Amino acid sequence: MGMVSYYRINVAKNGYYLFATEQPGITSEESAKEVFDLFQEKFPESEGYEVSCTYWRGEGIEVKFNK
Repeated sequence: MGMVSYYRINVAKNGYYLFATEQPGITSEESAKEVFDLFQEKFPESEGYEVSCTYWRGEGIEVKFNK
């Protein structure tokens, strides 16, 4: 698979990693916000959970060499 930009949402409890969304499953900001909000509801901070989101950007830059 080539470079793809995606959102990865992580869930931890008491500072220990539990799970994260698959890559590159969530590719739109709208979908990321929806899943993030759902996870915050299902995994509340008051019970020791932390939900975080990272945007991983895959990009290519054209390189031109002198001939």
